[in-house]
Amino acid sequence: MIGVSGGADSLCLLHLAAGIPGLHLIVAHFDHQLRQGSDREAQFVATVAGRLNLPFRSGGADVAAYAAEQGLSLEESARALRYRYLFAQARDVGASAVAVGHTADDQVETILMHFLRGAGLAGLKGMRGRTLLPEFDPGIPLVRPILHLWRHETEAYCREHALQPVQDPTNADETYFRNRLRHSLIPELEKYNPRFKETLLRTAEALAGDHETLTEVVEAAWLRALVKAEEGQVTLSAPVLETMPRGLRRNILRKAMESLRPNLRNLDFDTLERAAIFIQAGNHPSKTTGGTRQIDLSAGLHLYQEGDAILMAGLEADLPSTHWPLMTGERAVPLNGCVKLNEHFSLSAVEVEIGMAQAAAPENGDSFTAWLDADLAGGQLSVRTRRAGDGFSPLGMEGKTVKLQDFYINVKLPRRARAGWPLVCAGEQIVWVPGFRLAHPFRITEKTLRALKLVINPVE
Repeated sequence: MIGVSGGADSLCLLHLAAGIPGLHLIVAHFDHQLRQGSDREAQFVATVAGRLNLPFRSGGADVAAYAAEQGLSLEESARALRYRYLFAQARDVGASAVAVGHTADDQVETILMHFLRGAGLAGLKGMRGRTLLPEFDPGIPLVRPILHLWRHETEAYCREHALQPVQDPTNADETYFRNRLRHSLIPELEKYNPRFKETLLRTAEALAGDHETLTEVVEAAWLRALVKAEEGQVTLSAPVLETMPRGLRRNILRKAMESLRPNLRNLDFDTLERAAIFIQAGNHPSKTTGGTRQIDLSAGLHLYQEGDAILMAGLEADLPSTHWPLMTGERAVPLNGCVKLNEHFSLSAVEVEIGMAQAAAPENGDSFTAWLDADLAGGQLSVRTRRAGDGFSPLGMEGKTVKLQDFYINVKLPRRARAGWPLVCAGEQIVWVPGFRLAHPFRITEKTLRALKLVINPVE
């Protein structure tokens, strides 16, 4: 399947391929509908294909509308829709590859674009002659047979073989980033080094070799760091990542982002560096408090750190919460009994002899166990989730009340857990925020006559 726009590069590729004995070709053209009269190019390519006795297919889409809808640049949208069409046609006919007419000039422009946007080795190595694009098809490769030819060579080939390529006026429009590089920046750089383009290609080839070596290292490190990969989310081990050099950590995070966003291109260094710094030894929150940290990445992805787990996910992901006692609604807490919070956790309330409570309470290191004054708590406790305007008097603050929302933020309770976090209440007063703090007014004192032990336990 050969993608042919009608320009000199793709016409040169088509004519060369048509001369190879035993190669079965299908010509495909995609109309980006970015200007009036663009449909005439499809007619031109169809005529060329007919003269070569080759089957022809054409399609198109409103690239500008898609760009506005998806929040992408015109160049990104054109690429996505064009490749989506070409690979769909390739699957339909059982093609073994999709070929496009990228040249050495396209390679130089691509590398410069990546450099200016802050890419790492993955971007600076440039395009490969053969590559898989899993976002479009996991098995059919994209091939670039004339990547070693310069644009002036394809134009000369067309003149020599009486091919008359279509001149796309948008190629001169410097509204497009690539065109500004082509017509302004590269000629300026050639004033400093007349062989700038050749030098850049040699550098890219050297970096490609380095990238191959790095890829092997990253794959091995990825297997060490990966805890779980599932739909919409990747879980990595914080302790493993913390032992890695920051550069390797960046590459692991790049791999995670690309696995969740296969269409993601031009991933910049700053995003990866922020994420790598975020994961630092000694900074991850305590597993016993349920604390978390979070940063936004790009492409709608977020990075969460919860204990020893690093979770990367989009807002659309249904992140796991089986390790939290989340609940819905409100229910009574029976004395000397238990109530189920969810399928994984239950809450029990047991009256304890006061002497035992006074001895055990100060030494209690389990944040999901609380000892309180039973008489102050009253005869009926309930457990519920937060309500608008909830306040809380944390132990040690001498009865001072804080907004529950502020308390959640201060103790770093994960944002996605707040709506379902259980609150043990006596009437309208919050008695205990499990995992964090007992309310100061309900603490055991020397005046306490009856004690109550509250425990959240996994359901066996």
